[in-house]
Amino acid sequence: MDEELLAAFREEFAPLCVALATAADLPAAQRLLAQMRAMADGMEIAPIQARLAPLAEEEDLAALRAAAEGLAALAEGRDAPAPELAPEAAPPPAPDEARPIRTLIVDDSAMMRRLLRGILAGDGRFTVVGEAMDGAAGLQAQAELRPDLTLLDLEMPVLDGLGFLAEWSVSGHGQVVVVSSAAHPGSAAALEVLRRGAWAAVAKPSGALSPDLAERSGAEILATLREATGLEV
Repeated sequence: MDEELLAAFREEFAPLCVALATAADLPAAQRLLAQMRAMADGMEIAPIQARLAPLAEEEDLAALRAAAEGLAALAEGRDAPAPELAPEAAPPPAPDEARPIRTLIVDDSAMMRRLLRGILAGDGRFTVVGEAMDGAAGLQAQAELRPDLTLLDLEMPVLDGLGFLAEWSVSGHGQVVVVSSAAHPGSAAALEVLRRGAWAAVAKPSGALSPDLAERSGAEILATLREATGLEV
């Protein structure tokens, strides 16, 4: 390549590299890259063309700024520093190793809240962080506690479960599983709570005074809660 032409190329290319390293925003960086590509194509400088090609689709301003040093080195005939590779992300923890699923219980029955706590105690991956006896108190607890999971009754004073879901769907946290005698799977109420964003609806355990209640109903409820929170059975 003609040395005089190459010197002229370097003289014009270097300021573009400096400008790229300090580009104010992504559009400015992309305009500079377009100029660089036109110059490299016109001179048919293959190493610079090769380095510029993948940058055409890059939308990370920091990455484009960082590329400026390597482009300048190539233009000057120096070895360009190798692009830094992002550190390999650590694999997500297995469900059993993850922190406990923070759970809120919203039900107007103290006996049912106690029963649900007992069912959750059957799987150490769940921890109850709060309780509420109506939907309004439940929404307040949601805002304060930001639970991963909420167990929600439907028939409650002050604000019922459907009213809770209407507010939760806009600004609530985590998943909601409805546990209600009014929401048997396949019922109109169950379909409505699903429409409003609940993960699932399960029937509230019946015969609350029966000594085998947890055995008969707890397994189904726990299985649903595990699915809702991505835990392995």
